[in-house]
Amino acid sequence: MIKYAVITALLFSAACTALDEPVIICSPDAPSNVKLAAKEVRRYVYLRTGRLLNIVADRSDTSGPSDVKFTFAVDTALADQEYRLKSSGNALTISGGSEIAVLYGAYAFAEKLGVRFYLHGDVVPDGKIPLVIPPLNENHKPIFSLRGVNPWGWHPQGIDAWSTDDYKAVLTQLAKLRMNFIGIHSYPEGHPLAEPTVWHGLSVDFDATGKVKNSYPSRYFNTLHTPQAENYIPTRTSDFSFGGALLFDDEGWAPDVFRSYMPLPSSPEECNDVFNRMAEQFHDAFTFARKMGVKTCIGTEAPLTIPERVSQRTRDVRTIYEGTFLRIMASHPLDYYWLWTPESWTWTGNKPEQYANTLADINLAIEAARNVNAPFQLATAGWVLGPEHDRSALHNDLPRDIPMSAINRNTGLTEVDSAFARIEGREKWAIPWLESDWHYGLATIQLHAGRMRRDAVDAREYGCTGLMGLHWRTDILGPNVSALAQAAWDQSWYVQSATKKPRSLPVDDFYADWAQANFGLKEAGAIFTAIDGGKLQKAVEDGCPTGTLSPDNTPWDSLSAQFEFVNKFGKLRPQVQGAGNLDRFDYWLNMFKYHRALAQTRCSMGAKNSDDVLKSWTEAYTCLLETVNTPGGLGMVANMEVHPGWGPAVARAAGKPFPKEYQGTPRIIVTTVRNVAANDEALTLKIIALDKQPVKSVTVKVRPLGGEWENIPAVHVTRAVFKAVLPPAAEDFEYHVFAETATGTKLTWPATAPEMNQTVIVME
Repeated sequence: MIKYAVITALLFSAACTALDEPVIICSPDAPSNVKLAAKEVRRYVYLRTGRLLNIVADRSDTSGPSDVKFTFAVDTALADQEYRLKSSGNALTISGGSEIAVLYGAYAFAEKLGVRFYLHGDVVPDGKIPLVIPPLNENHKPIFSLRGVNPWGWHPQGIDAWSTDDYKAVLTQLAKLRMNFIGIHSYPEGHPLAEPTVWHGLSVDFDATGKVKNSYPSRYFNTLHTPQAENYIPTRTSDFSFGGALLFDDEGWAPDVFRSYMPLPSSPEECNDVFNRMAEQFHDAFTFARKMGVKTCIGTEAPLTIPERVSQRTRDVRTIYEGTFLRIMASHPLDYYWLWTPESWTWTGNKPEQYANTLADINLAIEAARNVNAPFQLATAGWVLGPEHDRSALHNDLPRDIPMSAINRNTGLTEVDSAFARIEGREKWAIPWLESDWHYGLATIQLHAGRMRRDAVDAREYGCTGLMGLHWRTDILGPNVSALAQAAWDQSWYVQSATKKPRSLPVDDFYADWAQANFGLKEAGAIFTAIDGGKLQKAVEDGCPTGTLSPDNTPWDSLSAQFEFVNKFGKLRPQVQGAGNLDRFDYWLNMFKYHRALAQTRCSMGAKNSDDVLKSWTEAYTCLLETVNTPGGLGMVANMEVHPGWGPAVARAAGKPFPKEYQGTPRIIVTTVRNVAANDEALTLKIIALDKQPVKSVTVKVRPLGGEWENIPAVHVTRAVFKAVLPPAAEDFEYHVFAETATGTKLTWPATAPEMNQTVIVME
């Protein structure tokens, strides 16, 4: 039955008369996410049709008749996450079993308008369309109750550098992808230092708000502290070449929580402050996650590694777990606490004592959670589902209310563990790798849409209730994330065969849609289909030691044919229409050229041709800088400089210093893009105006949706970095960034501005 019918949007097609005024009717007492759903429909109708709907309190405020309308409703006859899109003539009802499901329906309708969603942001096609209500009668409910991501750190490309705004930006996109989970693993002390994601200690070591008084050194990746074991060289960002230094506003690239404490926090007060900053970040981000319907999860490895400073006071594991859990409860919301089993289970034989120790530790955590009445649920995770002697062994020894999860073995080369099928009566989450961190991994392109489909199919067949993707970067994973998100709701494209499933399932249909949405050029999808499944990565990595650009003695002329797809893709550029389509096309064209130039650099090193080494490395670095849009992109730049097997090794082969000047075209970069904000929140933009010479000025133009523009000058921070603080958000608004270079060139961001700007919805 219908429990809550609250919003009706009266819309008119191009045939409407001037007297008809489209509106959205929203009851003031509507649930917050139903109100957000109405605003989101308003946003995407505005972006796609150019028509901005007014929102009014009730039908009496409208003027003019209309037979075109949208109705939003919470319908308790539907399952909690189920939504329905149903049209009747010119009317469309978007309903869901909960307010979050209604929001899912709103985003599904936006996709009917041609919009697509990714972790790094939205893709809204160029051009305007008339509003047409298509015939719709669809019910959708997820295959997996939990769907989301497992972002990792410990590399420059990962979440180590995420700010609160980065978390909020990704959390917003998860809801748009109809995902509802984010889980973060935390390395313990000895790796070599603990990550500040999780603090361990005693219940007397923090105050009522969770601020710790005792702690220990912790670390996220930064370019000034790179242990030799990680194969990185401490490097000041001002020493970066080819204009790479211009992207950074500090000598050490590090997350906000480490600002002023680089390379490492040293004093007890500094150590405490890092953990407290991290807790504040999680409090802000995880509170926002709950508003967006996203479950949160953090956790450490079992058996527990007790930090040395804590072990000097106690080695009682249960007491430390109690302190850990109580501090989380005082600091920030949380839905799950992960206990990651030993990574060594991936390759070691049957060691009963190791399994017994791990099981005993998990049971102590269970007791601790029970003793402190933890409001979050414990769950297990691991590099494998269980020990080698029986991957499902934990299932027999743990309470059924503890979910079990595991990432795929061999960084995703191996399929989802079939042992999931032997686990019944509990939640179980499969975690495929959206990208791998081995070999060049996080510095190259990894297209795995077909593998995501295969893993999703296997997870469904094994009865998994959760499907999450492990990753570091965001924008470069657009196809992978989209394929996994779609497969968590719909697998109608899968046709079962009598033969064994290949590692990657067919993706022709997927990439045709993806290329049409991103470039307005469906035929470009065939190129992505041809290189999906690790083929592109293999072309650069063959014969290389892990993570290094080693010389390749293969003549480039005999290897270049593997990269003919780059030329083929480039020849499509004249067919791309629209500023947004062209901007996205050039991102991938430059990324392909970067990838090819890496292989060419190796061949030039093998031929000991120093001039060609410099030429190909210049192309690689320059093309990479043309693609930087996100923190992960900044991390790829850092990798060029701090990894000894990359920039330093190439510099030796070139035999001459690299130029410091930027070699590419001028551009504006906004690495963190929020598109949903809280009421009265003042968003801060970090803007990079990249050019060969310092730009004259950077200005942000902001206005209420469809209103009058206001200019906000951006403040120069250092190098090419600027900052602008937007006015406190009182209503939905849009903005774009405008810059003038030293030579008089006008730059705008986003590429579609001012015709189509970056929009921000204000939620309760």
